[in-house]
Amino acid sequence: RDRMIQFAALGLMVVLIALSAWVTGPVSTQRRELQLDLGDQMGRSAPPGVVLANALGAFRGLAVDILWYRVNQMKEDGKLYEVNQLAEWITSMQPQFPQVWAFHAWNMAYNVSVMTYTPQERWDWVNKGIKLLREKGIFYNPRALLLYKELSWTFFHKIGQMSDDMHHYYKFQLALEWQQVLGEPPMSGTTEEVIEWFRPVAEAPDTQAQLIE
Repeated sequence: RDRMIQFAALGLMVVLIALSAWVTGPVSTQRRELQLDLGDQMGRSAPPGVVLANALGAFRGLAVDILWYRVNQMKEDGKLYEVNQLAEWITSMQPQFPQVWAFHAWNMAYNVSVMTYTPQERWDWVNKGIKLLREKGIFYNPRALLLYKELSWTFFHKIGQMSDDMHHYYKFQLALEWQQVLGEPPMSGTTEEVIEWFRPVAEAPDTQAQLIE
């Protein structure tokens, strides 16, 4: 009787392995279509934390749930830099989920920033939200329109408008960054001079390799 059970279990194992091999191809194709796979090129350039998180498999969901709970708790306790670290872990575990990047960037630029008191601290958190979208979120999700919308909205609403009482400081810091890149703007400010001053940005290389060339 024990031998029959062993043979039955062995036969069931063979069948299940064959079925798993049969569905692997369609599942992998669907993952690529839904942008749930890092891809070969992006996978090679991904940070070790992202690669490790993707290797966790089904356990990744449990870890993410725990980290989400901790982020909310840390924010309520005022532990802002711990919030930033946990947000990086969460986005590393869900790099192909645009809503995660959008939420944490919004949380930094809007929620966490207003919990600080000095203009420098405010700008630091607003800038953290911008960089999270621009340098990481869009890199892993180049076709996610949501992230482009969130990035442009942060510039337009948080910096360009007057909704934040520190908006003058944000504008000054952003202008300072542009001046460091382009030099001082033309004093006369004619249309032609402004266009020529801005032309290096409009014609900038799209990739780092082109920039080096």
